[in-house]
Amino acid sequence: MKEDGKLGDHLNRFSLKDRVAVVTGASDGIGRGIAVGLADAGADVIVCSRREEKLKEAKAEIEKLGRKSELFVLDVCKRSDIEGLRDFILKRFGKVDILVNNAAYTVTKPAWEVTEEEWDLMVDTSFRGLFFSCQIIGSIMREHGYGKIINLSSTFSRSIVKGRSVYGGIKAGVSHLTEALAMEWASHGIRVNAIAPTATLTPSRAELLKGEFLEKILSRIPLGRLATPDDLVDAAIYLSSAASDFVTGQTLFVDGGWIAAS
Repeated sequence: MKEDGKLGDHLNRFSLKDRVAVVTGASDGIGRGIAVGLADAGADVIVCSRREEKLKEAKAEIEKLGRKSELFVLDVCKRSDIEGLRDFILKRFGKVDILVNNAAYTVTKPAWEVTEEEWDLMVDTSFRGLFFSCQIIGSIMREHGYGKIINLSSTFSRSIVKGRSVYGGIKAGVSHLTEALAMEWASHGIRVNAIAPTATLTPSRAELLKGEFLEKILSRIPLGRLATPDDLVDAAIYLSSAASDFVTGQTLFVDGGWIAAS
C-alpha cells in the first residue's frame, strides 16, 4: 500500500460489506458461484431457484464464510413468485443493493426442431422472468435511490453457433434491455449492466462440452480454454461494488477473446 493510503482506498471500493444481494438461479453452476463470491466479498445473500435442496447447500456454503444467507424458492416464470420474493426481502432485510439475474433455460437443437413449448419456456425464464425481476426487485432499489442489477447475457448475443438460435436471440434481447433499463433508471441511482460469458464449464454443461463440439468452441477462444464460474465471479463483484458506480448500460464480455476474434 502507498503511504498516503490511496491504494487501500481503491481496493476498499470493491468491498461488498453491508450490501444485500439477491441471485436467481443460484442452486448451482454460474449462479451459485456468483452467490458465494459476493458473500466472500462481504455481502449477505438471498439465494433463489426452484430447487430447495440445492439452495440449502448454497446457503450453508455462504454461512461458512460468516455472512448471512436466506433461501427463497422461486420460479421466475411466475410473477407472483417474484412479488413474493420482494416481500420476503423487505421483511428479512428491508433493502436490496444487488440483483443478479442468472436464472435461465435453454435447449440446443436446430431451429427447425424447436417446439412451441420449448420456445415459451426459454422466453418466459430467460427474458420475461428477467424483466419482471428487474422491475419488481428494482422497485426496492428505487425507494432507496441506489442499486446494482446484473443480467446474464452471453457471447451468443453477438455471435452464434448452430443449435442456439433462440438462445442467441434472447441473449441479444437481454443486452439490449440492459441498455434500455440503464437509461431509464439512472435517475433513480440504479446501475444496470450485463455479463456475457463464453461457454462455461459447469456441471450442467459437462455433457455438452466435450468431443468435437468442445474442439469447435475452443478453436474460437483465443485464450484457449473454457470459462469457469470463478472467471465470472470477479466481474460480478466489480459490477456489484462502488468501483463500478460510473458504469451502466454495459455488457461486459468475459469470453477469452471470443467476440474480438469473431
